[in-house]
Amino acid sequence: MPLENHRFDFVVCTAAFKNFKEPVKALCEMYRVLKEGGTALVIDMNREATDEAIEHEVSKMKGLDKYFVKFSFKTFLKQGAYTKEEFETFIKETPFKNYDIRKEGIGLYVYLYK
Repeated sequence: MPLENHRFDFVVCTAAFKNFKEPVKALCEMYRVLKEGGTALVIDMNREATDEAIEHEVSKMKGLDKYFVKFSFKTFLKQGAYTKEEFETFIKETPFKNYDIRKEGIGLYVYLYK
């Protein structure tokens, strides 16, 4: 990222992490731009999301979009997503030492503390 070192108190990445070709490098960049004591939060789909959880998520939607979103979740979005265990493996290769990963619905919430 073309940003200064130690610039931000909080960094958030929502629904995009699965698109990074080099996930460890992305996490290292988040660490680099965080101030000491800062937090990074990655929110993305969990590849282990169940069909029931996906059904629950799309049940709130209306119209034809509901079917496209459900198809997207069950196919290419889920296939590109990571599991909690994969995130833990990535994190071990970064300077982050403190983290918390929460599974909520179809998502993972990965809190990383500098």
